[in-house]
Amino acid sequence: MNTTPCQRIDFTRYVVVPIWYGCNNDCGICMLGRLKKTLPPMGFDGFRKALTEIRDDGRFDHLILSGAEVTTFGELEKYVRFAASLEWFKRIQIQTNGRNLSDQGYLARLVNAGINEFFLSVHGLGQVHDNTTGVTGSFAQWSAGLDNLAAFDVNVITNTVLTRQNYHGIATLLSSLLPRRISEFHLWNYCPMEPVDTRDAVVSMKEFRSLLSELLAIVTPSGRPLVLKSFPECLSMGEPGFFDNEFPVALLPRAFWQEFDRNKFGSCVHKEQCRAKRCWGLCAAYTARYGDERTLLHPLL
Repeated sequence: MNTTPCQRIDFTRYVVVPIWYGCNNDCGICMLGRLKKTLPPMGFDGFRKALTEIRDDGRFDHLILSGAEVTTFGELEKYVRFAASLEWFKRIQIQTNGRNLSDQGYLARLVNAGINEFFLSVHGLGQVHDNTTGVTGSFAQWSAGLDNLAAFDVNVITNTVLTRQNYHGIATLLSSLLPRRISEFHLWNYCPMEPVDTRDAVVSMKEFRSLLSELLAIVTPSGRPLVLKSFPECLSMGEPGFFDNEFPVALLPRAFWQEFDRNKFGSCVHKEQCRAKRCWGLCAAYTARYGDERTLLHPLL
């Protein structure tokens, strides 16, 4: 068993700058949802101003370029080159579904422009992933993109959203990723941007708790972290499973945060007594379906 302490990225050093809201997938679990069609892209002048202010402020030296799917943005290389030209950001990450990275020439141009970290979304093997993205063949493209990344000196992180549709295949997916050059594996709780679970996708925390021990047994020998996002922190079973509800500062439009607040993320009957002040607890759609889990959850003292 590998006993080397797990190393993770530090989200407190990152700032998220969304630059584009186009996408080549149709994921039902996307938190942007219908907002994607209404949010304007960040123009280059605004981008330059924002990044210059971030540099001058000095708080964040890691950058995430996001939106919906930034690799569908025709000017991405231009934006990345400007970010790199500031000679301030130690890491420039893109959050991506990975499909366009199947084009090795395009990937090489992104790396040459300055991207040195890739956050890749994968939601299952084969058809399970395709069903989530709404695009036949998206998993094959994702897999080809991951293969291509092995040729470059970049950091690769995977991200999976846990749903009722992929629950039974998560352990197999994680096992398949272990031989790849991936520094850490992220698993996110699905929290709908709606008051009820209309897609029948929310996993109960009892089901998640029973799955967690299996996932930890799979990943522990690798010495790499399994980072668990937006789950109640009191469900922790210890390393290498890190309940990390630290999120980078994000320059998202006000409309997103208004929708976020409406769906009551972070609800928990134990909130006032708990020291885990960044815990996401539960959301409105979860409690509408499963209740407030007052006997399963408990305050961290």
